[in-house]
Amino acid sequence: MPAKKPTPAPSSSPPPQPSPDPAPEQGLRLVEDGLLYALAEVPSKSGGRVAISVSLAEGEDGSPLRDLVNLYAFRRRRAFAQLVAEAFAREASAVLGALNLLLDHVERAQTRTQPTGQAALTKGRRRAAERLLERADLLDRAAKALEGLGVVGEGRAKRLLFLVAVSRLLPKPLSAILIAPLSSGKSELLERVSELVPPESLEFLSRLTPHALYYAGADHLRHKLVVVEEQKGASEADYPIRTLQSRGVLRMTTTLKGKAHSFETFGPIALLSSTTRSDLNAENLSRCLELPLDDSLAQTERVLEAQRQAWAGKRRRPVNVELWRDAQRLLEPLEVVIPFAPQLTYPARTSRDRREHAKLGSLIQAHALLHQRQRERDPHGRLVATVEDYEAVHALLASLLDDQLDELSARASRLYRWLAEEAELPSVTRRDVKEALGWSLSTARRALDELVRHELLKAQSGSKPIHYELLTRSLLHGGVGLTAPDELEG
Repeated sequence: MPAKKPTPAPSSSPPPQPSPDPAPEQGLRLVEDGLLYALAEVPSKSGGRVAISVSLAEGEDGSPLRDLVNLYAFRRRRAFAQLVAEAFAREASAVLGALNLLLDHVERAQTRTQPTGQAALTKGRRRAAERLLERADLLDRAAKALEGLGVVGEGRAKRLLFLVAVSRLLPKPLSAILIAPLSSGKSELLERVSELVPPESLEFLSRLTPHALYYAGADHLRHKLVVVEEQKGASEADYPIRTLQSRGVLRMTTTLKGKAHSFETFGPIALLSSTTRSDLNAENLSRCLELPLDDSLAQTERVLEAQRQAWAGKRRRPVNVELWRDAQRLLEPLEVVIPFAPQLTYPARTSRDRREHAKLGSLIQAHALLHQRQRERDPHGRLVATVEDYEAVHALLASLLDDQLDELSARASRLYRWLAEEAELPSVTRRDVKEALGWSLSTARRALDELVRHELLKAQSGSKPIHYELLTRSLLHGGVGLTAPDELEG
């Protein structure tokens, strides 16, 4: 764990400051931007709320603001920072920075009295989790658990999202974004996947401000799954998200009351998000698995049937969520090697495939990491992936890769292939697409509009309904695809 940098001296002289590492029984005090932040006691590392008061440092008139706050919960810190900012006419970002400095004091005080590491599981819980981790069908069981939690269909997305969650323990974790229309179950799927992740390894957010990740705390996000409910809620933080994913660390220096303060946040992180848009930042998408959800009429019928079954009182088999969390608590963050990697092939179409190819390797590593109790280690202690790991990933990724063409979303790629290879009409309408591909009219419209923007289709003016004509088949590349699992040796 990286050593923490010394906290800069407070910017105001009165009242006198305590030593940076006070004894826990003394509580903690910090002065920043003319405000005195005081804790009655040092909170435990397991979290929980602690009494905190904020008052004017100069002893001016005015009642202190008091509240119970869980300093280890980022959303709670951010909400409390907003309260303080409104009460004392300060900038919320500056208050959040002061709370981060206070948390730094807390963590250093804890190192004197508290051991690090997770709380031990009971023997019974540990053995149950070990038995689960020894199952060869572990990923299928995770998908079954998500079904038990209410996720209907979406077999591919369930498995891939769970692997992304596990990948948080890799040196280079994965990220994924769900792309689907409104009311297609994006938020529910993210929430259900999050339920299987230990709370201490999860950060579930509705919105990220530009500097929020810098103030999260040095090690608060390390090897965590960060879930942003809707991608537009993180649009202001695009750059720090990309930096944390690619470099594994964020650094910022800012000035508070004439004093320079440095903030560091260490990753790596795995990231999950969702959106209804197909025209997202290309730089962000290049780092994410793009997962379209099934908004077909058949999927809608399955969802409606599940709702009727619930109304009839037919309950699903209960899911032991804590068992899945315990199993993930037992997973070690290990380096994974893929000995058969030189035998793998991947389509080399554009420069984007360089990053897409890296995602293939990360998925194989995540699957091996999930099954680490069933995998061997090499003389250097690294986990050794097997062909079985690739076989599971190939089953999930092959169809997704087939649906993707250069700079097009998965749905637009699928429509383009249908128009170029299967459609027998010289031009098509939205209803033709709807009936041929089983989509809703709105999904058909978005995919057609995307192809028009990329100058692959032409909308015939003056026709009602509008007819669309394919302009080129140039995106259909030949060449190699993914290696079939049965072609691998070893």
